[in-house]
Amino acid sequence: MGMVDRYKKSGGFVQLVQVIETCGPKKREQFMNIISEESPNWAEALNMKCLTYEKITLWKPEILLEIVASVNMLSFTTAMKGMQPPQLAEFLNKFSNQDRAKFERTLGEMSPSPNEIASSQMKVISETRGLFISGSLKADKVDQLLVIPDDYEIMLEKGQINGSSSVGQSATAAVSPSGNPSINDIVSAALNLNGVAPSGLPVEVDKLQKKVVQLSRELQQAKQENAVMKDKLEKIKKIA
Repeated sequence: MGMVDRYKKSGGFVQLVQVIETCGPKKREQFMNIISEESPNWAEALNMKCLTYEKITLWKPEILLEIVASVNMLSFTTAMKGMQPPQLAEFLNKFSNQDRAKFERTLGEMSPSPNEIASSQMKVISETRGLFISGSLKADKVDQLLVIPDDYEIMLEKGQINGSSSVGQSATAAVSPSGNPSINDIVSAALNLNGVAPSGLPVEVDKLQKKVVQLSRELQQAKQENAVMKDKLEKIKKIA
């Protein structure tokens, strides 16, 4: 029995996600190579749905603070030590002055080892997945690409890889909490169960999904840059 076959039962995909998320980089790469050979569909879906520390750092500050409350300040801040200085500065700028000061104070008081940093990052990932599973944190409020629909194992076997829970719905764009359809919502609505556009033309679903991931990341980066510029402008106004 192949690795993927063990997880084709109902709920198996989430179990495999947890296995991959809690592996070290080397083991994770080995597992993903095996899965890619056995089932490219599952490998692509895992890359999309699995949490990484980098993905989590792109989220909104209010969501990150929920994770801090679950993980604890010390572990969350230790994980931050793995960031490069420019990345860390950009990350800290997401937060209010009060929260940023707390992080900076804790960062200044610690000098963790690489193993401690890696362990803390893994704890952040594991605790975040636990929040999703318990329902304390809603994946669709964070990133539609992270949503794992019910019976996702069946969808994967049929080649229905999709980032949102709207797989199999009619071609009506789901609306995000902001009231506007997200990029992934639009792509989801444009595809029917067979991965065919309404016009009947075949669609390369995997390429579309990869493009969605890329555009989502670019959008998050643009939001962060905008926040940094806004903060700088406010400081300039105060000086003036």
